[in-house]
Amino acid sequence: MAKPAFNYRRVLFVHAHPDDESLSTGHVIADRMAAGADVMVLTLTRGERGKMKLVELKSLEGNLSAMGAFRTNELINALKEFNQGEAKVLHRFAGTRAYLDSGLRINALGKPAKPKELDEMALAAVTTSVIADDVIRAINDFRPEAVVTYNANGGYGHPDHKAAFEGTALALRKYAKAHNGKAPKFWVVAEPGERFDMTIGNESTTEVRKAAISAHASQVILTAETFAVAPTQEHRFDDPDRLRLIRRPSFWLPARKILGGLWGLPLGLLLAVAGTLLHRVHTSGVDQIPIGLIVALLMTGSLGLGLRLLRSSLGALYLMTLAFYVSIWYFANGRPNNPLILGDALGNGWAFGSVALLAVIILFPRLRPKTWSKSASGHR
Repeated sequence: MAKPAFNYRRVLFVHAHPDDESLSTGHVIADRMAAGADVMVLTLTRGERGKMKLVELKSLEGNLSAMGAFRTNELINALKEFNQGEAKVLHRFAGTRAYLDSGLRINALGKPAKPKELDEMALAAVTTSVIADDVIRAINDFRPEAVVTYNANGGYGHPDHKAAFEGTALALRKYAKAHNGKAPKFWVVAEPGERFDMTIGNESTTEVRKAAISAHASQVILTAETFAVAPTQEHRFDDPDRLRLIRRPSFWLPARKILGGLWGLPLGLLLAVAGTLLHRVHTSGVDQIPIGLIVALLMTGSLGLGLRLLRSSLGALYLMTLAFYVSIWYFANGRPNNPLILGDALGNGWAFGSVALLAVIILFPRLRPKTWSKSASGHR
């Protein structure tokens, strides 16, 4: 199979925040503008929850409108660096919905994750099909030959980047369906260690990329040869952009978030089996402490709380609880040698105690892990 080329005359770039266009695809935009191509950048948010790298601008953090206005101005200045004479990079924000930057937290495992509380207009809280509608609108207006965005992991895992990928992929599937299979080519930014089909970047594009990234000085740590979004993640300006061609966007994107929680079903079954086997274990002697029942209830509560506190969605907890309830009912259904006997203290304690425990965890209106550290909440 011939290696794909990137010589398109009309290219649409879909990004989540101001600065992403320069950080992730600066070489590609500069290359296409130098070749005389038409370029449009679609930015989905105004970066309202960015973290300022300059001490004198720290007061803007938390003021969403002021932060968004400041970063929009930086974006305008950055895009000017890509212009070639009369040829200018076209730009628009997504529709009239004015998505908000979702922000980012680092979870207990040290991985990027959604903030626990998302307002309804945060990009990561918006349904994929809604984002896709805005991308389709841009495609219909601009008529690109190729569309470029992040990979499925959102680059380093930012939830807004993932939302941009999913919305773009779904948009291209919908567009192809409405146009007899014809749609712009779909390219994503390949991260280090990933397979890629194309590298773009030379001395000329490096100078343009450096100037564009420098226009986002509030968000980037700059040196003469390098830039960094975080102190430990330094990159060179002349590192090329790597792109990978996606030949067919995934067909199950609309159901991806729902299917992503299905692992809760086997977890609920395993919990019911383990607890039912454990609940009759007790210590020897006169007191006969029901240690098995205590461990089973602790295990149930720990898993329920873990899913409620560590997951940004309750879907997996609901599915786990459903599978658990069905399994408990099955084990107590009066068959010969059934492993769960209702009517005695241990059986009632396990069946009704576990069910009540999960119900309380689900129905409790608000849970906040007060001992969560600032680093685990995404503060730096």
